[in-house]
Amino acid sequence: MPNTVALDSSKNKDKKRSIKRSQSDGSKFTKYVEIFRKLLLLNEKNDLATTLKNIQELMNFSEKIFSSSSVSETFLYFCLHGASTAWVLQCELNMPEATVYRALKRLRAMGIVVPALKVSKVKRSKGGPRPTVWALESASPDEVSSALKHHYRMLSPKFRVAEEVAQTILDEFTGKSEPMEINYVEIMSHVKALKIPFKGPDIADLAAQYLHEKGMKIWR
Repeated sequence: MPNTVALDSSKNKDKKRSIKRSQSDGSKFTKYVEIFRKLLLLNEKNDLATTLKNIQELMNFSEKIFSSSSVSETFLYFCLHGASTAWVLQCELNMPEATVYRALKRLRAMGIVVPALKVSKVKRSKGGPRPTVWALESASPDEVSSALKHHYRMLSPKFRVAEEVAQTILDEFTGKSEPMEINYVEIMSHVKALKIPFKGPDIADLAAQYLHEKGMKIWR
């Protein structure tokens, strides 16, 4: 009687799970694959040589941007907001000052960001050069203006605390279908829970303003 080897059902199950997981992981990147396809097929009339040249340029660009996590994070921030100052990048991306300036230097050398305007110094500021608003060449005047406004806000310790409060509230609404609205009293309760060394109403007002700008209805 010939020898028969029983199939290990557990191995088959593991294999199926592995295939399923691989397919699931692949589906996560489908939208990014489509983006790259669109980039390469912007002009379908291109001949093969031109298409290959475009591919090489895209690869070189991707390597220069995404080989460094700090440069890629900074680049993506500019893609989202159009403009920013080094100080805002430090605060928003939680990066050391030196790292931010290295990332900006790389992006400027690549011609991705350019200096848009110099920031006026605030009262009682220390010496040193005036901060710069950096922007994509395609950034709109509104984006540059918003970056400047955000820079002044981020210089305020009160605003930074208020932003933290507001973000905590926004996180509670993430993934929920309920309407984006909150009572001012609820904002005050969030502020009190933090036990911060600032007057509660000051922080609550700033948080309410921030939430309103993010599209949340504030009931008073």
